[in-house]
Amino acid sequence: MRRALAVLGAALTGTALLLTACSDGHPQGPAGQVVAKDRDYDCHTATPRHGTKKTRSCGWEYELTTRDRHGQAHEFDVSSTVYDRCRRGSAYPACTTR
Repeated sequence: MRRALAVLGAALTGTALLLTACSDGHPQGPAGQVVAKDRDYDCHTATPRHGTKKTRSCGWEYELTTRDRHGQAHEFDVSSTVYDRCRRGSAYPACTTR
């Protein structure tokens, strides 16, 4: 019985870690039709906690622009996965689950 509970606990912990790792860190943007997509390659300089050497991290930043029912445009950051899944003209956030 203890062994079964230990296995179940390990499985639940593993599932929770996977779900946490899959979150993209971006809040969901407002619903609407995707009207524009943009991606920029950006570099940031970070000051280290210890020592004097500064680090530079570079990467892609992805943005979608949606238009809601009232004609208002909303631009927001998304993950690369959402950027790839949502084409111009598709309905956001429905396009994220294709």
